[in-house]
Amino acid sequence: MAVPRQSRGFVRTERDDQETVLFVRSIPFLTPQQTADTIREMGYVGQERAVTVVSLMAYRHVSRLRKLYLEGVSRDLLPAKTNLLLAGPTGSGKTHLVELLFQHILQLPTVIVDMTGYSETGYVGQDVSSILTRLLYAADLNPVATSMGVVCLDEFDKVASGQNSAVFAGAGTTKDVSGLGVQRELLKMLEAAEISVPNELSHTEYGPRTVLSTSDIAFISCGAFSGFKGVTESARAEDIGFGRTAHGRDGARIAVSLTEEDVDLVQHFQTYGFLPELIGRFKRVVPFEALSAAQLTDILRDNILRQYRNEFMFEGMDLKVADDVLALIVEVGIKKETGARGLESAFVRTLEDAAFAAYSQEGVREVELRVEEDRQIGFDLR
Repeated sequence: MAVPRQSRGFVRTERDDQETVLFVRSIPFLTPQQTADTIREMGYVGQERAVTVVSLMAYRHVSRLRKLYLEGVSRDLLPAKTNLLLAGPTGSGKTHLVELLFQHILQLPTVIVDMTGYSETGYVGQDVSSILTRLLYAADLNPVATSMGVVCLDEFDKVASGQNSAVFAGAGTTKDVSGLGVQRELLKMLEAAEISVPNELSHTEYGPRTVLSTSDIAFISCGAFSGFKGVTESARAEDIGFGRTAHGRDGARIAVSLTEEDVDLVQHFQTYGFLPELIGRFKRVVPFEALSAAQLTDILRDNILRQYRNEFMFEGMDLKVADDVLALIVEVGIKKETGARGLESAFVRTLEDAAFAAYSQEGVREVELRVEEDRQIGFDLR
């Protein structure tokens, strides 16, 4: 393993170049169609356009690395790296798609970072540069692998400024309450820059540091963007001359599908609280749709239920769940607007009493969930 680059005195060696070649050769090189097919085989449901876009982005990322480091093509002859912004309701599969593709299929160093805890300087939250520290750890402190990895900025919408334009005494010396400082820190990172990265996840400025280039690190930001639909609806209403308009019913909801038209204008993101330059760092903004009842049922049956059937099987029991039980669980999930994320918790609650009774008695061979007359879910043990 190569020693991480230090902030002073680092000289690239022939060994580093050889390690780079070996690492790039080890990355699976799949066509976009092969990637999309593999994602589906791993149980990912829905989001046809997003799967197409992200599969193509992955192909371009690996192909670009191969041209740079295996074929010796000059950077000037190739497009810059691709950053994506995935926007859509919670539980629609944004971070799950990133995990499946980059962690499990391509097996690149990948880190998913919750952006709600970050501040501009680390005075209150974590320093933005520590995002790359997490990637460094995901690559086992190998700077070569780190420099070609993938960073997923989850809950990206939480760094929006909230349209806070207040000026207060001591601005710049306290917590970055507006969120704009975090956005400015991200600007340089998402482009292509040499970043001095702390080697440890701490608040100290005096520990060892590594200099990393972000020229080949792909950034994928994910966010639910709650209320974004209301922003776009208000903008359209003003464009056609209605002026002051209350947000529509969809503007206040959580599980609202976004469209290409919604995310096409940088102005909408600026109104939401983002620097236009930051949104401009993303070559593509990909809208996600709220999952349908049929898609949620497929996820519940093929992924979640299968795992819990295995659990009961290892206990010597057969778990049977009728279709009307699944339909009722999905119905409740849709009302709560939590998407696929809330399905497992809803199923676990449904299964609790049956599992408690079955695991407490001897001789149980079959557990069956059923919908009772009052639309509650009961169970039978045999």
